[in-house]
Amino acid sequence: LKALKENSSEVVQPFLMGCGTKEPKITQLCLAAIQRLMSHEVVSEAAAGNIINMLWQLMENSLEELKLLQTVLVLLTTNTVVHDEALSKAIVLCFRLHFTKDNITNNTAAATVRQVVTVVFERVVAEDERYKDAVDQPAAVQGNSNRRSVSTLKPCAKDAYMLFQDLCQLVNADAPYWLVGMTEMTRTFGLELLESVLNDFPQVFLQHQEFSFLLKERVCPLVIKLFSPNIKFRQGSTTSSSPAPVEKPYFPICMRLLRVVSVLIKQFYSLLVTECEIFLSLLVKFLDADKPQWLRAVAVESIHRLCVQPQLLRSFCQSYDMKQHSTKVFRDIVNALGSFIQSLFLVPSTGNASATPNQTGSNASGNTGSAQTNPGVLGMGGSATVLPAFEYRGTWIPILNVTVQGSAKATYLEMLDKVEPPTIPEGYAMSVAFHCLLDLVRGITTMIEGELGEAETVIQTTTEATSLPAQSSEQDLQSVSDQSEKELVSRAVWEEMVNACWCGLLAALSLLLDASTDEAATENILKAELTMAALCGRLGLVTSRDAFITAICKGSLPPHYALTVLNSTTAALSSKSYSIQGQNVQMISPSSESHQQVVAVGQPLALQPQGTVMLTSKNIQCMRTLLNLAHFHGAVLGTSWQLVLATLQHLVWILGLKPSVGGALKPGRAVEGPSTVLTTAVMTDLPSISSMISKLFENSQYLDDVSLHHLINALCSLSLEAMDMAYGNNKEPSLFAVAKLLETGLVNMHRIEILWRPLTGHLLEVCQHPNSRMREWGAEALTSLIKAGLTFRHDPPLSQNQRLQLLLLNPLKELSNISHPDIRIKQLECVLQILQSQGDSLGPGWPLVLGVMGAIQSDQG
Repeated sequence: LKALKENSSEVVQPFLMGCGTKEPKITQLCLAAIQRLMSHEVVSEAAAGNIINMLWQLMENSLEELKLLQTVLVLLTTNTVVHDEALSKAIVLCFRLHFTKDNITNNTAAATVRQVVTVVFERVVAEDERYKDAVDQPAAVQGNSNRRSVSTLKPCAKDAYMLFQDLCQLVNADAPYWLVGMTEMTRTFGLELLESVLNDFPQVFLQHQEFSFLLKERVCPLVIKLFSPNIKFRQGSTTSSSPAPVEKPYFPICMRLLRVVSVLIKQFYSLLVTECEIFLSLLVKFLDADKPQWLRAVAVESIHRLCVQPQLLRSFCQSYDMKQHSTKVFRDIVNALGSFIQSLFLVPSTGNASATPNQTGSNASGNTGSAQTNPGVLGMGGSATVLPAFEYRGTWIPILNVTVQGSAKATYLEMLDKVEPPTIPEGYAMSVAFHCLLDLVRGITTMIEGELGEAETVIQTTTEATSLPAQSSEQDLQSVSDQSEKELVSRAVWEEMVNACWCGLLAALSLLLDASTDEAATENILKAELTMAALCGRLGLVTSRDAFITAICKGSLPPHYALTVLNSTTAALSSKSYSIQGQNVQMISPSSESHQQVVAVGQPLALQPQGTVMLTSKNIQCMRTLLNLAHFHGAVLGTSWQLVLATLQHLVWILGLKPSVGGALKPGRAVEGPSTVLTTAVMTDLPSISSMISKLFENSQYLDDVSLHHLINALCSLSLEAMDMAYGNNKEPSLFAVAKLLETGLVNMHRIEILWRPLTGHLLEVCQHPNSRMREWGAEALTSLIKAGLTFRHDPPLSQNQRLQLLLLNPLKELSNISHPDIRIKQLECVLQILQSQGDSLGPGWPLVLGVMGAIQSDQG
């Protein structure tokens, strides 16, 4: 075969002459024979050159076009003898056949071009593999003015370089340098080829400086230039005022540009930091309300592709937001999503011909009458199915099922065959933007929580290692300090990420929460708010933590509910309007006319309750989220326990839950009249809600001492408020706080010393309260705690720990200073029970107990 290859020029000659006859039958036979020779790899470089010249002639006479394409493909894929001029001629031949009159030929040629381009780049990868051990790296390319001297590149890389450079030339509508003989080319096809090369062969561009140079010097300026019609274009602006007519944005080009940009950002971010800053701020601009709908839709899809890559978002944050004179790109992206969502709700009814007056219903189906009366209800065979949707101040936007969570599957970025911009279904852009927010939150929180966890374990292990005296050599200490250094750096990034995005996220999420009419959507929004609150708590970012918690609290109470703790925090927030690219965006306040199913009616907890308030199913959903937050993230709540517990107290009151033995809440009989109305839906929920509330306080045994103190302080201040409200009337007081103080004390018996004084001190105050219900519960809680404390198996046991025993009995003695007879009865009952169960082991506690009885003597004279 080797000999055959050397003489292949002569072997091929007769077949070439056969093709020269232009006789169809002969030509077909000859082409088949040539293909067979090629597939056995017995074609030399010279022969290949001759074959390509022959094919060129056939192409110019437009004969056997499909066979030609097939032959080129076989020639280029079986071996690598075709280089340089011959290769470029073969490629041009395929391009020329892409623009014939015949559809089948055009499509086949397009596929062949794609394959050939891939082959050219695959050769580079293979070549790099072969030479990867050779050390002589070429010297850095000086910005060479003569574009064609790529002398430093190896042969395959050089071909690829010339090809890629010419693709850029062609897309820019310039003459190619290397692909000589091109007659026509479309921009769309060129952009598709650029995108596929960038996407499939990032390593070629990252490893060779010449290719990186092409990216920076050719691709980026080209993309920015082609974007310009989209930047300048404003919808509804009349062209008469401007001297030159503004070129309208063109869907196929724009969409392909965005695809190229997505690839550039994803694969070459590290090379193109400044360029990416421009691309990202463009993307943000494309979301503006005055851009065409389709442009906003593809832009939001592109942003979604970024939102599912938390590591990438983190590098944006490091490269832009944390630098002094740079655009705050990450913050802008989040804020832009927020204002985009807001703009979709505030539909302008004028100045837009396509916006029909019937904005609420589906204007496509033509059933204007019914659609206006009841948006979102489709009559399906007589039964009405309610679509999941957002509804805000009369604007109704359906929620479409656009992607699976965590994957950015685009629809319009994939429409490569469309020339006219597609019509975007109502609600599509909103649904994608909604997913962007959810994926963004999920990505950031999982990434940071993961790293926080790693950092914590690393620090634990290193401190454990260094605490062993034998090994605490210099390097161990060094590694700890390195570790903490690294920790500080990443901590700064995490904090910056949260600080950059929380305002925009919160504004968007609370607006969506308010507008959501779908349980699943509400659940997702609440989950996002919860994870953000927990993350802010872990990072110790108090303002943002409290803001997210306030949002959940407000969601669980009826609209415009007067709760001072919440209103003070929201007032501080709503005065902050935040700006997006210089436009001010106010935080929109919740609207009250939500179409939610009312599930409970009850009285507000206030001095003079005015009428009743209603709780909707969404309120209950938010309440559950609040309980989950307190349940799983109690340790990071800190001072915001105040917000959480105050909200729960009000909800418990509205739902009419009353404390029972041990401090657990049970649905109580409404004392004054039938003011509380609960639907069956809630009645079945109540036991689970009440057990969730109890579990929350049971969980306090796992909190660290500091968090536990935060919890007790919050309960005490709630209880003080309740006492203030109950002064001067014998109405039913709110006993939530007292009951929960009892629960918390009972589960924390193992460390009772640290909370005994604040706990009993407060309960003694409650025992002196003029309201009998209040007083009775204070005494109940106090005596229960004392009895529990004496029977608890302390370590060391009480008989050996005199101090603790006296500490526990002391409040019992203090009760003697209270003159209310009902309290004294409770006190004596307690003494009796103690004597019955523990009389034999009282020991040093006897004088105290006797003192209690003596006090009665002197009281009663």
